[in-house]
Amino acid sequence: MKKILIPFDGSEFSQKAFEKGLEIAEKFESQLIVLTVIQSKISDSAGISLERLQEIQDEEEDVATTLLKKLENQVNAKNVSFSMKIIHNPSTPDGIIVFAESNNVDLIVIGSHGRTGFRKLVLGSVTNGVLSHAKCPVLVTKGA
Repeated sequence: MKKILIPFDGSEFSQKAFEKGLEIAEKFESQLIVLTVIQSKISDSAGISLERLQEIQDEEEDVATTLLKKLENQVNAKNVSFSMKIIHNPSTPDGIIVFAESNNVDLIVIGSHGRTGFRKLVLGSVTNGVLSHAKCPVLVTKGA
């Protein structure tokens, strides 16, 4: 197991997934990749200039970078190979899957739910989408 991917959205569920992924990476001396997918806002852009859309996108990237930098401090204490990636995709599950395939990821560690406002009785839609379409093993962590 050389590469472990952790989709991260800042939720408590993704923090639990990060902690489990870090534990596994430390044990197997794996590279840890933390990925944030920013959904494109083109479909929501009626009446908004392209300049403002770019500003919104830049703001979202800044927030994501701040979140990921906090994780970097936790990884440095463990001496694990670590990288952070921010990508844009209209579909979060698709972004995760495409990234995993194009980067030869061996394992995806993902929280059972994410930041979406409505808690479901079953898996979150992003997690379900990743589970349904990923070609590598997926470990789902529970609890916040």
